[in-house]
Amino acid sequence: MKEAFSYLSTCSLGTLFFLFLIENAFVAFAAILFGFWVDGLLLVIQKKISNKEILWTCSTILFNSIITLIGYELFVYKIVVFDFEFSILKILVDFVILVLAMDFLMYLFHWAIHKLSFIYRYHDLHHVYNEPTAISLFVLHPLEVFGFGSLWLIVISCMNFSIYATIIYLIFNVVMGIIGHLTHEAVPGFIANNKYFQWFANTSFHVDHHQDESYNFGFYTKLWDRIFGTLK
Repeated sequence: MKEAFSYLSTCSLGTLFFLFLIENAFVAFAAILFGFWVDGLLLVIQKKISNKEILWTCSTILFNSIITLIGYELFVYKIVVFDFEFSILKILVDFVILVLAMDFLMYLFHWAIHKLSFIYRYHDLHHVYNEPTAISLFVLHPLEVFGFGSLWLIVISCMNFSIYATIIYLIFNVVMGIIGHLTHEAVPGFIANNKYFQWFANTSFHVDHHQDESYNFGFYTKLWDRIFGTLK
């Protein structure tokens, strides 16, 4: 892992941005393909992908790449510091902290977007979908991308997180995003009905939010919705 960062340190700003652009494009493409595979290709073909969805997805990839570049520069200037030691305990603890911290901050940000009309007009772009699909995960206004990205940069600046926990969290983030933007519940019933799983956001949880925007603002868990009374 240190070798990868050592290589990045030799790259120009332009090369770094190109690499991060390729990385974010790959993540988006893989996420969309996986989501379509789970939903069933026939369903996706029937729905069709609009040119607007493709353009907004490209926009999100672009601005996510800018966020990644800013994060790397914060690392260069030691505002963001990662722990490269491989410790199972630290990885687990840091992962839980990242999930809970980001889930809480994104809950607040998401709730505020819906309550403040002058901001909601940007978020409304995402809410044209009553039945979201994997590609709608990336249909976001640039201001919203920067909003969520800024929360991420603030969190990882607060303490020295394990680089491995950070990578696992980023994968978890994409997976949970896909789960929330499917047309049917992808999790098997015996898991979905488990009392412990009920604390995690599932497909129907986020689809319900698209259909009734007064509830279900969480991203990974239902914890904050339960606490603040916004769980449907």
